[in-house]
Amino acid sequence: MKDYFGYSTSEKNGILVLFAILLLTIATNILLPFFINPESTDFTEFKEKIIAFEKEQMAAEDSFNKLRSKRSAITNNEEVLLTPFLFDPNNLAFEDWQKLGLNDWQIKVIKNFESKGGQFYRPEDLAKMYSISYEEYKVLKPYIRIAKKAKVVSKQTFTPFSFDPNTVSQEELLSMNIRENIVKAIINYRNKGGKFYTKYDLQKIYTITEEEFVILEPFILIDADSTLITRKELKNADSLLLELNSADSLDLQQLKGIGPSYAKRIIKYRDLLGGYNNVNQLLEVYGMDENRFDGIKNHILIDEDIVLKININQATIKEMIKHPYIEFYVAKSIISHRNKIGSYKNLEEIKDARLVYEELYQKIIPYLTIN
Repeated sequence: MKDYFGYSTSEKNGILVLFAILLLTIATNILLPFFINPESTDFTEFKEKIIAFEKEQMAAEDSFNKLRSKRSAITNNEEVLLTPFLFDPNNLAFEDWQKLGLNDWQIKVIKNFESKGGQFYRPEDLAKMYSISYEEYKVLKPYIRIAKKAKVVSKQTFTPFSFDPNTVSQEELLSMNIRENIVKAIINYRNKGGKFYTKYDLQKIYTITEEEFVILEPFILIDADSTLITRKELKNADSLLLELNSADSLDLQQLKGIGPSYAKRIIKYRDLLGGYNNVNQLLEVYGMDENRFDGIKNHILIDEDIVLKININQATIKEMIKHPYIEFYVAKSIISHRNKIGSYKNLEEIKDARLVYEELYQKIIPYLTIN
């Protein structure tokens, strides 16, 4: 027992030395502040850099707001600023864009889009360029003439002939060298009761690409007789009303021009927002164009009571920036002001936060609460 549980003389001495070192370390830690005055760190320079950085952010924000206000203030007088003529926006020369009245920055954005393989398939595609204001687009739209160029979109070249997608047989579709998965999708859509009321309804078939539709569009002929049996159905579709914040993907596909892809985008953006509070927000959905929106806006209802809201008295920066309308510095500004005043008593108090301007306030207020 003594051999296994006892300590030798050297081991005892080692334990005593370690114990002495431990006591010396503790004593030094306690007594050192009485003999040495620690130097205080001067954060003045660091604070000045923070203030300078925040001023730069404010200046950038002010510059952006002035630019936006300037562009928003454009009215019918813009017809004087622009000098439109018939043009094809695809591969239009830099000088020709200048003749239309666009500035160098706007043209560079368009040319950068083209250099990455971008093309304009429809006039509405020009409105998607962030350098072009909606007012400018409205002036230019009547003058846009896009040449439709048939492209080889697969290993086989289409050999289309005139057809009605409501009655054409599977064999006839295959004889046009249309891809087999597109043919199956069209047949399945019809078997489930789907109808093509206009040629653009063919775009509901999620497997068909934009280029393939451009090739087939001139050959699509909708026979009125093929839709007679569904006139009552069509009448009901015209009077269709959907609640946007509770509709699922299948519900949304009842709307004209909305297929599986668009339905998925609408729902995805709804989840990011926490719910729509205005039907015009659909124009913010990726790929939504003016014509498609005009066709569905009168068939949509908004229940604002089920919109998810952010409690600005409790939310963190990380929680706030999940919303697409609130960027990092805006969230930081709101929380900094909250820390300054203790808590928000009403929503209008966020206007006192440094980076919350009036337009942004009106945009985010439906998604905020103090409770």
